[in-house]
Amino acid sequence: MKPEIFQSCLRKTALLSLPVGLMLLSLPMPQAQAGNWNQFDVCVGQLKDSGVAADKAGTACSGALIPKELSECVVIVRRNSPIDADNALQGCYQVRRPIDLGNCVADIQRATLGGYTGDKTTTGTTTDSPSLAALNSCRKSLLPGRHSECVIALSRDTATYTPIKAMDTCLAAEDFPKDLFPAYVQQPVQ
Repeated sequence: MKPEIFQSCLRKTALLSLPVGLMLLSLPMPQAQAGNWNQFDVCVGQLKDSGVAADKAGTACSGALIPKELSECVVIVRRNSPIDADNALQGCYQVRRPIDLGNCVADIQRATLGGYTGDKTTTGTTTDSPSLAALNSCRKSLLPGRHSECVIALSRDTATYTPIKAMDTCLAAEDFPKDLFPAYVQQPVQ
């Protein structure tokens, strides 16, 4: 007798709770911070916080393959170097691996350019800034992580290599080393 009463109560409870549950599910739910999960929102927010104008941030994030990586690159460059936000954005936008570029610039800046600054112009910006040279050399490199290691290693010998010369040497080393094999003529691909 007791199992029958229990089953009866269970059926009635299920019948009453099903419509109430369905009704609650049909009510409109407020979006719980949906913007925090949208990588475009994160990108625009980080770029604006870094000093990029809102319209440039929107354009850059909308054209990026992975917007969060683009903005993270700009944040890394801005946090670890004196490079302004627009130059950082331009450099980060032009590469396949923006976070690798940001880390390359940060590593070179930290290890070799800490006390090395370019010539000041009358406007207070630097011409031929070593930090901008680091950004450009990391951008041109196919393997920014390897490139920064090369620059740091060569720059340790300060009598032979300035940081700028080390960057140029490491970029040139990514091609076939003609200095080591002057008689070698590279055959064109057919």
